[in-house]
Amino acid sequence: MRTISIPRRLRSKRVLAVAAVGLLLVGGAVLGYWSSWFRQELHAGAVREYALEIVAKDIELGDGAVWHAWTYNGTVPGPTLRVKAGETLRVRMRNRHTLTHSFHARLAGFSFEHDGSAANLVTGIGAAGVLVPGNEHLYEYRPTVPGVYYYHTGFADREHSGVQPEAQGLYGAIVVQDPKERTLREEVLFMGEIGPHTEGAVDPFIMNGMGFPGGRKGLLAVFHREGNAGLRAQFNKTLPVFKAKVNESFKLHVINIGSHQHSLYIPSAAVPSLGVLGGRQWPARVVPLAPGAADTLLVKFTEPGLWLFRCHIPSHADQGMIGLFEVSDAAR
Repeated sequence: MRTISIPRRLRSKRVLAVAAVGLLLVGGAVLGYWSSWFRQELHAGAVREYALEIVAKDIELGDGAVWHAWTYNGTVPGPTLRVKAGETLRVRMRNRHTLTHSFHARLAGFSFEHDGSAANLVTGIGAAGVLVPGNEHLYEYRPTVPGVYYYHTGFADREHSGVQPEAQGLYGAIVVQDPKERTLREEVLFMGEIGPHTEGAVDPFIMNGMGFPGGRKGLLAVFHREGNAGLRAQFNKTLPVFKAKVNESFKLHVINIGSHQHSLYIPSAAVPSLGVLGGRQWPARVVPLAPGAADTLLVKFTEPGLWLFRCHIPSHADQGMIGLFEVSDAAR
């Protein structure tokens, strides 16, 4: 067998090339490690601070009905609190209501003094976090796991049941973002029931603090009675409406804040579950939500239209729990 001799100069170049590739690979790995470490440390030093006030607010529900709601900052749901994983979340809250309330976050790993529950009064640790009317407190958390969470009052005044303050409107979303993920538009949808302090004929089921009187049947009645302008006057007043463009992907965080089982159906759009199913679709494309449950959907419409979404439990949809996606052509 003939032996092929490689000149020394070529052997040296090959060795240098292999060494260079090795250095690039090692250097890339080291750079990636330190880049990841640097991002974590950068976010670890960042602080997101929000100011909330608990105030009473009268909300019109249509057909002359009024909800005497209890709110964070005058809206139901309250403001969405956004924070990147590893950052510090601070919430400064003042109670301007006539009853005792608090702030309780559905997060993990926070100090007991920031629990905002009756247990703080029992132990005396963090008792200042249970706010009598006029008091203020600073709550602090450092969430590390990306996802959708929520907050609500963690204290029921002696005159009310444990779920009534939430049914009256004291809740909002906490979105913990992954600093490594690309940024997408994010929307929040709360599904639940309305509290007891109302006047007039009120349907029991609401989404984002709104319930359309008569649900799907009521929607057609308003259109026939008042026309397109009359119906559009109810957008984001009694009827939750989200705008989107064809082929635009965005996240929809959906939360069942109520005491009943709810479900969500969105026609036509692709809505894989990022939170619960890791990117797979729910069977029959209906998102089931037990009381207190949440999920994150990646929504994308491929066709324009005024798409009606609803709770897939018919009686809930017919008693207020409907909304619209107004999807326009991307070229417009």
